[in-house]
Parts: sequence; C-alpha cells; structure tokens
Amino acid sequence: MSLFKQFALALLLLPVLLQAQEIEPRPAERVPLADESLILDVTRAGERYVAVGARGHVLLSSDGKEWEQAEEVPVRATLTRVEFVGGRLWAVGHDTTIIHSTDLGRTWTLQHFKPLWDGPISEQPLLDVHFFDANRGLAVGAYGLIMQTDDAGRSWTATHMSEVMTSEAIEWEQPEPEEEMDQGEDPGDQFYDASQDFDRGCYEFMECHLNAILALDDRRVMIAAEGGYGFRSEDGGQSWESFRFPYPGSMFGLLPATGGVMAYGLRGHVQMTNDFGDTWEELDTGVNATLHGGAVNPDGFPILVGAGATVLTYNPHSGAFEVSQDRLGSDYASVAFAEDGQMILAGEDGLKYE
Repeated sequence: MSLFKQFALALLLLPVLLQAQEIEPRPAERVPLADESLILDVTRAGERYVAVGARGHVLLSSDGKEWEQAEEVPVRATLTRVEFVGGRLWAVGHDTTIIHSTDLGRTWTLQHFKPLWDGPISEQPLLDVHFFDANRGLAVGAYGLIMQTDDAGRSWTATHMSEVMTSEAIEWEQPEPEEEMDQGEDPGDQFYDASQDFDRGCYEFMECHLNAILALDDRRVMIAAEGGYGFRSEDGGQSWESFRFPYPGSMFGLLPATGGVMAYGLRGHVQMTNDFGDTWEELDTGVNATLHGGAVNPDGFPILVGAGATVLTYNPHSGAFEVSQDRLGSDYASVAFAEDGQMILAGEDGLKYE
C-alpha cells in the first residue's frame, strides 16, 4: 500500500483505531529492525540525526547509516514530525502527542497527549511543528488544530484556525448571470454573496487539515493545507489570513527556494511564490507522484521526495527538475542530508542512505 494511501486510511479509520487504545500513553517498545519500519521524518540535531515514525519509534544515528532506538520514549503513537532548536528536540504525532528531549533524542518526556474521549481535541493528529526559538513554538494538525507554547512546551494552548483567522485573500468565483429572470422572481434576489454558492470544500467549516508549517522569519509564517487552501501570518502565528493555491489539491510541504517559497503535494504538483503568497506560479515537475517531503541540499537546491521512490531536484537557475523514480519502489516521506552530502531518505520501508 502506498504511503499516501496509508495516510488517507489512517485518517479515515482514526476514530475506530483509537477505540482500541488505552487512555494512558504506553511507552514505545524497543524492537529489532525498527529502522526498517515506517519512518515519517528525519532531521539533523547537532552532530546527530534523529528519525521518528510508527509506534512511537525514535531512531538515532551519528552518520545517517547505522541507527539505534532511543532509550526512553513515553508513547506508542505514530510520530509525524521532529524539530530541533536551541539544543532541544520536539516530536509530534497522533493523539495530539508532543514529546520533548533535552539530550539529543536519547530520552524523551511527554508534554501533551489526548486520546479518544479525553477532551475536545481528541482524534486530531498533529502533522507539523516549528519552534521560533527554544521557548516559542507552534504545532498544527488535522481539522484546523493549532497549538502554541511560550515556555518550551511545559504548557500548550490549543485553538482552531477559525478562531484566529482574521482575513482572507481569496477572490471567490462569481456565478454566471442569468439571461432572463423567472416570472415572479424578486429582482433583489440577484444581489447576493456569490461566495455562498461557491463550493468551498473544507474551507466552509474550517475543517482543513493543516499539513505543514514554514517560518520565513520570526513574524512571517505560512501553512500548507488541504483542498487548495493555505494560510499566512505576519505576527508569528497569532492571527492568520487564508489564501488559495492555483492547484485545488492538497499541499503537504513548504520549502524556502531562491528567495521565495515552494509548495508541493498531491499528484506531483509544485507551486512557487516570491511575494509571500500573493501570487503563485505552477511548476512543471514531469511527474504525477504525490510529494510528501523535501529539504534543501548543500548546494542550495530544493529536493522533493514522494511516492514511487520519487526524488526531484530543482535547479533554480534553469527552473527545471531532474527526476529519479522507481514506480515499484517504496514511498518516501522525508529527506535530510548527511555531513558528506548524501541523502538520508525516510519512508514506508524505513531509512535509506544514498
């Protein structure tokens, strides 16, 4: 089963799966071949590499080739993202899990956990996390969930995008004018809010999954969401403005690229902005494989990875993509770069160094 299908199935079955889980979190198990199980993110933490994935697995490596499990992880929830800032690590995942490490990933403590029936934000996996510094952080997830901390995660405040979205930069489509009015129709009926007739999808009730965060600086932040929607903030995530991508499908990641921002996601779609989302250009990748992760290589080129062992290298000088694919290969979810410039690939078959 492809990685994208696993993600979709996990969200659809989430309420059912959670019914079988205990209310209290259980520590992750130390198992053989954990580095060959589903790994969803990998990052560099000082002189170490840290990867996270299914069943609360946290893996550590000094070179990106040989991996070992962390000594102590307090949850078995799937971990979706890991972030390193100021000598500290945070990882987020299902059951609104947030865990924290102060020893470069060797041991972890629980900062947040909300399983089924345990509060209003249960059933909402967290999908990305960003820390502006060692204290101020932001996590986002399914169904518009946003969580914030100002004390390194000792306490988290949960809110919903609908509560902090203060404006929108969306030109809603206008309906075609009727050639003639039906007999007896009130002429005043033709003057109405056209946006009410537009199919807003997840936007109408603000139930969009918030898939990825990118902070351009301490003030400007962007979120990639589903259904062609995105959000941007100019006050460090305190308030948000919505916008629409040209492509109406979901975007799963954001990368800094040549002074702008690159968004990537469903069916190989990549879009670029150089004005903080006011305008977007669709780029031709030449592939239709869904793109799940990305990073900037040591040469400053954006690298995108996804289904079917897809690896795209974007050349900002030519504006073209170099493509590597194996349609029978495993799906990649994330990529990082080792000290020697080699790729560390994470995905459905674990970790790969090449």
